[in-house]
Amino acid sequence: MKTLFIALAMFLTFQKTFGQDYLDLLSLIVDEKYEKCLFKCIKITENADTRNNPLPYYYAAVCYFEMSRDHKYKDDYPKAFKTSLSYLGKYRKKDKSYEYKDDVEEFIEKIKFILLEETENNTLEGTEKAAKKTASLMKKILKFDPQDYGVELIQGLNYILSKNKTEGKKIVADALAKIKTIGTDVQFGDMTESQQMYLRFALMEYAKFQALGDPVGAGETISIGHQFFYEDRDDCLLDDNSAFKELYDKITG
Repeated sequence: MKTLFIALAMFLTFQKTFGQDYLDLLSLIVDEKYEKCLFKCIKITENADTRNNPLPYYYAAVCYFEMSRDHKYKDDYPKAFKTSLSYLGKYRKKDKSYEYKDDVEEFIEKIKFILLEETENNTLEGTEKAAKKTASLMKKILKFDPQDYGVELIQGLNYILSKNKTEGKKIVADALAKIKTIGTDVQFGDMTESQQMYLRFALMEYAKFQALGDPVGAGETISIGHQFFYEDRDDCLLDDNSAFKELYDKITG
């Protein structure tokens, strides 16, 4: 039902802007005719005159996602969810200025929450194989949400954990430099819920990793998040920061 409402909202938003082909795509999503919509999307993306329009890539991502949740598509589209992520990345590459942010953000948030749960499970598994999976997931996310600095830090950490230390350390350094701009160049209140959640998770996991051999560095890392997740603030979208506060006290106490 929620997907139907999202599709209807998309329809109302875009109906005055795009031609009949795009209205047809929206109508097919509303009618849950995902295969038919997908074939039309692919046709549009393969046409030299229309392949640079970002929306068909986004609609294809939505179709693949919905198909990944329906058992009847399992045999014909066994990698539907993975393909959805791929098309979401292609969409973002085409929408360089993020013109359609307001219209696609809810879907992107949904995908990121799903991937965060998988990331948390990989972390609990604690194997090199699981770390490689997480690094791969973060790479996919950065293709459709390149401004998520927490995701970048998680990627770097998991490169290190999967024995790619040189690349991992470089990514970690870059990510931490970007995270430190939050509150100056980037405002914490402008971040989405998933971006805040990935940031909190990233700072906690990297601090725990550092605590094993670099307690001073761990304290510096967890302290970055003090103003965001320890102090009470109206622009924090997360309901429960108790785990962060407990870890902060443990590392800095």
